[in-house]
Amino acid sequence: MADDFRLEVRSDPRLLRCIRNLVRGWLEACELEREATDEMVLAIDEACSNAIRHSYGGECDRFVELTLRADHDVVEVRLCDQGEPCPPEHRVRRELQAPDPDRLKPGGLGVQLMHRAFDEVEFCPDRTMGNCVIMRRRR
Repeated sequence: MADDFRLEVRSDPRLLRCIRNLVRGWLEACELEREATDEMVLAIDEACSNAIRHSYGGECDRFVELTLRADHDVVEVRLCDQGEPCPPEHRVRRELQAPDPDRLKPGGLGVQLMHRAFDEVEFCPDRTMGNCVIMRRRR
């Protein structure tokens, strides 16, 4: 499978809209259903946000690398950074349940959204620095 796009994007949250627009256009070119496209765009946005917020601690002068590729069977998105490795407990798929409004707080759903939107989510953190998340969805 060849890369359709490979780009480095500065870790500035203001650039997330640009990433969403690029990803949406690419997924539409892949001719996926609208609902699948919407879910995948949200999941990729969450993955990028997590890299910026957690791996880089909000630093806006670092970079994430986004790679988009597809073939007749699979759509694959790879997001890599050079920040703090993601702790194992934050990579686990959990069953999503309706939130209790009294206990609702920001955060904690990004990884679950990735698992919901994609058939496979693989986290490959380095032991000392950097993360890579690979998300695949069968067509």
